[in-house]
Amino acid sequence: MSYPFNMGDLRDSTSVMNRYLSQNQGGKVPFDDLIYIFGEIMYGGHIVDNWDRILCNGYLENIMTEKLFDECELFPYIEGKGFSFKVPG
Repeated sequence: MSYPFNMGDLRDSTSVMNRYLSQNQGGKVPFDDLIYIFGEIMYGGHIVDNWDRILCNGYLENIMTEKLFDECELFPYIEGKGFSFKVPG
């Protein structure tokens, strides 16, 4: 199924995340809050299939952790394939 995600979704998500991180200033990152906002509201609001929603939230729960700040490999099963997509440090 195709969903109408667009650059506005990405821009708004970035804005929300920046606001959360700037208000937090050195405290614990509220990953649970951000996962809910992105997975159930911002992007999740477009998702109509329950299995797609579960998959989206699974990706968010895997990626949005403290390891995100350790140059996490966003495609973890591509070792030896000649390419990489890491979170910038």
